[in-house]
Amino acid sequence: MPYKHNQSRRHKFNKAKYTVTNWKDYTESLRQRGDITIWFSEDVIKDWHPKKTPGKPGRPKEYSELAIECCLMLRQVYKLPLRQTEGFLKSLIKLMELDIRAPDYSCISKRSIGLKLKKLIDTITPGSHFIIDSTGLKIFGKDEWHQEKHGVKAKRSWRKLHIAIDENHQIVASALTDNSVGDVTAVDDLLNQIENFDTFMGDGAYDADGVYKQIFKINPDAKIIVPPPKNAVENSSDHEQRNIHTTTIKNNGRMVWQEKLNYGLRSLVELAMLRYKTIIGPKMKARKISQQKTEADISVRVLNVMTKLGMPISVKVA
Repeated sequence: MPYKHNQSRRHKFNKAKYTVTNWKDYTESLRQRGDITIWFSEDVIKDWHPKKTPGKPGRPKEYSELAIECCLMLRQVYKLPLRQTEGFLKSLIKLMELDIRAPDYSCISKRSIGLKLKKLIDTITPGSHFIIDSTGLKIFGKDEWHQEKHGVKAKRSWRKLHIAIDENHQIVASALTDNSVGDVTAVDDLLNQIENFDTFMGDGAYDADGVYKQIFKINPDAKIIVPPPKNAVENSSDHEQRNIHTTTIKNNGRMVWQEKLNYGLRSLVELAMLRYKTIIGPKMKARKISQQKTEADISVRVLNVMTKLGMPISVKVA
């Protein structure tokens, strides 16, 4: 029976076949992800130790915010513990014969608390879409294999990562919260990170009056594509767009509504979640929420750099 079940799943998956049309460029971008000069660039080295600002009292910090950001990026890209990050940096500096010093692991850890980073939106050229979703990141707890083998209960703790991407796979906003924070509650924080967009897209969890109001504060002409629940009543909302969604779904069906509004784009944010957990990992390294927020912020920036290097272009094969 299991063999037949796997066969049917494989057959169903193979019904739609895709091929990548830019293998050469995409392969090169994958190589560049491991290129140390991408993450440890000359601009970072130049501003590694901050200079004293004229007229400002006190000695400047030994390492700039950019230097600590670089250290944390290297840690996430190469999946290193803090002490190994320090050792990796020292070896790089020695091999490159640079006139800079590597911060120790304690310094990297302490400076990660409240690290001042550029706005995420200022590091990219955003598109016109704001596609939003959330996922869980484990802090600690036994894995599924351990639970099944030893018959123990799952004692795990989670954080919730909320992200918004554009149509070009770029993450334009992110927020890490406690697991108890709902998706709607986190929308305001994400919207405050971006200046403008044309289309807001999310799943049914974001079908709330407050979400519509927050979006229209930023852009009164924004197009909101959020499916109302199955029991939604026509013309029951104060927002005309939601009423149109309800009527269209009732008269034509949900699939027609999705095709008409290109709701399939929402799969891009699910893909972004998969990329995060595959490349960065499903588990957080830091243990305190203040450091975890910096870790998540650094991680989404790493993914944006990788996206900029190149993404596969897939086309459906008939």
